[in-house]
Amino acid sequence: MAKHQSVRTKGRFEMAAAGVSGDLEISQARPNKTMMRINIGGMGQIEQGFDGTTAWSINPMQGPRIVTGRELDAIREESSFGASSRQGPNVASAETMEKTEMNGEPCYKVKVTWKSGRETFDCYSVASGLLIASVGKQESPMGTVEVTNLISDYKDFGGQKIATRLTQQVMGNEQVLIINTVDYDAADAASFEMPAAIKALAEKKP
Repeated sequence: MAKHQSVRTKGRFEMAAAGVSGDLEISQARPNKTMMRINIGGMGQIEQGFDGTTAWSINPMQGPRIVTGRELDAIREESSFGASSRQGPNVASAETMEKTEMNGEPCYKVKVTWKSGRETFDCYSVASGLLIASVGKQESPMGTVEVTNLISDYKDFGGQKIATRLTQQVMGNEQVLIINTVDYDAADAASFEMPAAIKALAEKKP
């Protein structure tokens, strides 16, 4: 990844229990910009972004929102290019805790401590060395919730193995992100700009 400045992935979002699905696009760019858009038929578009300074969220149920506090800290840290492989300036330390099992597969449990002080726990497959799960507490408008990510279906894109299925479990709900395409150095700089609704909120801040 060191030779690339950005990456754009496209695929599908599914929440089977609610009968919800839609097209998914995620863009990331150095040093720490991210944008995720999900278009859900009959509901509208969900956006989550970070332009290096401000993080925001827009969805049909809650409307536009500027993210602050500990929730912002987590987004800022995980938006760092390379954070998914636990590299970069925001990872303070990583320590192997034990050999265990996650999602039916033997793995090494690793505690990752981020610079903000929060902790996540990764599980790396004993057989392949690949990340197969990650567990941590996440700040949200509903308070602190525990999130379990199950990571699978690795495929080769441009010489790098990338997981194409991410199953996220939160408060008894399950949603799935399925990646179909990965394009390096293809992210559009304009895609990271604040939407008009977020700019309006930012101008109102004291």
